[in-house]
Amino acid sequence: MLLSSRQAAILLDTHESSIKRWCNAGDLAASTTSGGHRRIDLAHLTAFAKASGLKVDVLVFEEGAQVAVRGVLALRRGRVTPELQEAVSLWLLDAESYKVSALLRLARKLQVGLPLVYDQLIGGVMKDVGESWARGAFRVGEEHRMSEAILDVLYAQQALAEQHVLHGAPTVVLGTMRKEEHIMGAMMVRTLLAEAGWKVAYLGRNVPEEDFVLFQQRTQAPLICFSATISRPPEKIIDSINRLFELGSDSAAFAVAVGGSGVPAARLLSKHLSQPGRVHFFESSTEFSNWAKSSLATEALVYDEVH
Repeated sequence: MLLSSRQAAILLDTHESSIKRWCNAGDLAASTTSGGHRRIDLAHLTAFAKASGLKVDVLVFEEGAQVAVRGVLALRRGRVTPELQEAVSLWLLDAESYKVSALLRLARKLQVGLPLVYDQLIGGVMKDVGESWARGAFRVGEEHRMSEAILDVLYAQQALAEQHVLHGAPTVVLGTMRKEEHIMGAMMVRTLLAEAGWKVAYLGRNVPEEDFVLFQQRTQAPLICFSATISRPPEKIIDSINRLFELGSDSAAFAVAVGGSGVPAARLLSKHLSQPGRVHFFESSTEFSNWAKSSLATEALVYDEVH
C-alpha cells in the first residue's frame, strides 16, 4: 500500500519535512510518481518506525496495519471495507480493544469524524453482533465480551472528548429510559455531546423519568437525552417523553432528544406527544452530532415542530 508524504507524516505523528529529510537521506525508502510526487510503502514506513523506536499508533496493528490504514481511508469516503469490519470484530472478541481505540485515534488524525465512525463502523459491528446472537452463532460469553469491549473503547473516547467541553457550557442529562439496559447508544451520544462542547450528567441505564427530571432541575439543564432500542414498545417511549414534561417545571423548560433503534417506530406516534415542539428524534450519530453542535445555545433547542 502506497502513501503520500502527508499521509506518512500523519501516521508517524511528524511533519512532512521530516518525511522528506528521511527519504532524501535514504533512511526511509520511497518511490516517485511520473508527476514527481513521493510515494512510501506502508510496509517500509512501519519497518522504519519500528527500527527508529517510534511510539506511533500504526505499529499497534502489527500485521493488520494495511487493513487498518486502508480501511480508515475508505471510511473517509463513507465506505466500510469488509476486511476492516472483520478485523475490528476479532480485535474486540480477542481482548484487543486497544487496537480499536488506536484505530479511532488514527481515524481522527486522518480527518474521519467520530459520528461517521460510529454510524458506519461501530454500528455495523454492533449489528453483526446482534444478528450473530439471534441466529445462535454467538455464545453468551462471546456476546457479552464484544459488548463490554465496545464499551471499553467508548470510555476511552469519552476521556478524549471531555477535553472539548466548553467552560460554562450548559448541561445535558443523559441515560437510557426506564427498563432499557442497553447503554452503548447512550455512551456514543455521551462522547458526541462532550465533543460538541456540552457538559454531560450521565445517569447510566434503566433511569426512571423522575430521576431524569430531578437532575434536570438540579443542573438547570436545557436538554434531556435518552436512548431507546427496539426492545421498548414505541408507545412506551412516547409515554416516557410525556411523563418527563408532566414532571418538569415550567420555570425550567427543557427539550428532549431521543435516539436509538426504537426511534423510527416511536416517530410514527409523534402525534401523541404532549409537547411535540420540544422533542427531537435522531436515527444516526451524524444527524445528532450536527444538531448538538448547532443547538449549543439554550434558546435554539425548542422548535414549533417535531424534528
